[in-house]
Amino acid sequence: MNWMKKIQNAIKEQDTLEDRFFAVVVMVGLAIVSVSVVVTIVEEIGFIANIGTAIGGIMLLIVIYEAYIRGRIDSARIMICYTFNCIVIPIAFFSCGGIDSGMPLYMLAGIFTIIPVLKGRNRIICLIISFLMDIGCIAVSYFMIPKTVGHGAVQSKLLPILSLKARVMDMISSVILIGLYIIITMALVMDAYQKEKAKREVLLAKLDDLSRRDELTGLYNRRELFRFLENMPALDDSYYLCMIDIDHFKELNDTYGHVFGDRVLRTLAGIMEQEIPTNGGELVVRYGGEEFMVVVKAGQKTQAVKRIDRIRTRFVDTKWVEDAGLTTAFSGGVVCCADYRNYDEAINHADKLLYKAKQNGRNRLEM
Repeated sequence: MNWMKKIQNAIKEQDTLEDRFFAVVVMVGLAIVSVSVVVTIVEEIGFIANIGTAIGGIMLLIVIYEAYIRGRIDSARIMICYTFNCIVIPIAFFSCGGIDSGMPLYMLAGIFTIIPVLKGRNRIICLIISFLMDIGCIAVSYFMIPKTVGHGAVQSKLLPILSLKARVMDMISSVILIGLYIIITMALVMDAYQKEKAKREVLLAKLDDLSRRDELTGLYNRRELFRFLENMPALDDSYYLCMIDIDHFKELNDTYGHVFGDRVLRTLAGIMEQEIPTNGGELVVRYGGEEFMVVVKAGQKTQAVKRIDRIRTRFVDTKWVEDAGLTTAFSGGVVCCADYRNYDEAINHADKLLYKAKQNGRNRLEM
C-alpha cells in the first residue's frame, strides 16, 4: 500500500538520532501492543485490560498518522509519551493485578522512553507527571489489595487477584517483553549513534579540509602552507620553495573579464596539481590573488627549477578560445629552504627573486 511505503520511507529518512529513536519507539511499541492483545485474550485478564490495550493501539496509529503522514512529529512525540505513561500503563496496571504483577516494569519502560523522545521543558514536565502518576498508581493499589477476613480474603472489585501461576507467567512475559524492548531499542539507538557519529566525523573532516583550501582553485591556502612549513624537517636541503605570480593578470581581467581571469587561475592550478602531486610530501598553494607557492623536493636546485619550469611551459602553451593568439605566462623565484634561518626569510627572498624575474622581462624563473 502507498501509505505503508510512505511510513517506511519517512522512518528511513530520519536524519537525527532523536528522530530515529522516536521511530524505533513507535515500531517497538506497535509490536508490544500487538503481543499484549494476544496475552490479554489468552489469559482472559479482563475487559478493562482489553480496553487499555485497545486505547494503546489506537493512540499509536494516531501517533504514526500525526508524525509520518501529516509531518507533525513534535506533537506526536508528546502524544506518545503521555499516552503510554498516563493512560495505557495506568489502565493496564490496575487491570492486570497492580503491584502484584509485572506492570511496574512497564512503568520503568515508559519513563525510559521519555528521555530520548522529548527535549527540554517538555521532557522535564512529562517526567514529573509520569513519576507522580506511577507513584500514585502504586499507592492507590496498596489500599486496593484484598484484606484478609477470618480464613479468607475479600477480593477487590477493581484489583484482580492473580494466582501464583498467573503472577509468575505475568512476570516472565513482562521481563521478556520489556527486556526485548530495551535491548532492541538500545541496539538500534547505538547503531544510529555510530552512523551519526561517522557522518559527523566525515563532515568535520570535510570542513577541516575546506578551511585549508582555496575556494576558487581547490588548492591549499596560505594557512596550510605555514602549517606545512612548520612541520617540515628544519632547514632540509631537499626542499625548495618557489613563489609564482601570473604575468599581466590585471590586463587579462580588464580585457577579457573577471570570469575569464578566474578560469586562468583554475587552469594554472590544475597544471600545478598534475605536475606536483601533493601526496608525495610536496605542496601547491594559492598564496593570494594571482600568486601561488610551490614546495618541491629535489636533489639539486636545477632539478627543482626544471620541474617548476615545466609548469610554466605548459601554461604558456595553453590555448584560449577567447583569443587564439593569447599567451599566458608567469614569473617566479626559487630558493632552497636550507639556505635560510627560518621560513619567513625563505619566503621573503623568493618574493625578491620573483620581483627580479618581473624586472628581467617576465615569463621566467630566477634562482
